[in-house]
Amino acid sequence: MSELSSLYCKVKISKSQLEKFLSNPVETPELNKNWIEWWDSLKMYSKMDLTSELLRPYNNENNQEVINEWLKYDQAMAFSDYDEATEEWHWGMLFFSENFVEMLPMFSFIISMEKYVTESAENRAIVFPFFWGDQDVSAYIYFENGKAFLNPKVHTLNDVNSDFVEEANDYLNKKWEEMAKDMD
Repeated sequence: MSELSSLYCKVKISKSQLEKFLSNPVETPELNKNWIEWWDSLKMYSKMDLTSELLRPYNNENNQEVINEWLKYDQAMAFSDYDEATEEWHWGMLFFSENFVEMLPMFSFIISMEKYVTESAENRAIVFPFFWGDQDVSAYIYFENGKAFLNPKVHTLNDVNSDFVEEANDYLNKKWEEMAKDMD
């Protein structure tokens, strides 16, 4: 059995753009070359073809509801932190998923932010086994020139900028310490 990976996402986004994103309806993803290249690069047992039916959005009315549902799901240990001074939104889950098909709606959600974020090389998301010491990366999403991309060449933490890996680990450690206090 696989263990649940963690999700860490950080984007530069103004407060007004974040509010706009969160209030907007959940977008249906478009099956495109990037999705297919990323999917084809994955190593998994009994891999099926990626289809429009498999690539589905969350069933929520708007993006805020997506975040709210994850925040209410205690076992995920989700977080959503916006810093008005730096205009950075950090969010994710300490216990996200171990199933690629279950991850697809979240990747679609992240990619749909491309129209709202401020252009920055710091806009990134990663899914990796934070707690388990494994080097595998399930997904790495980056934003460039107003678009978001799943990187089909990132398969291990060694393929990711080491500063970003350190930042993700530090932030997830901080969130674990905060949330673990509430478990006592």
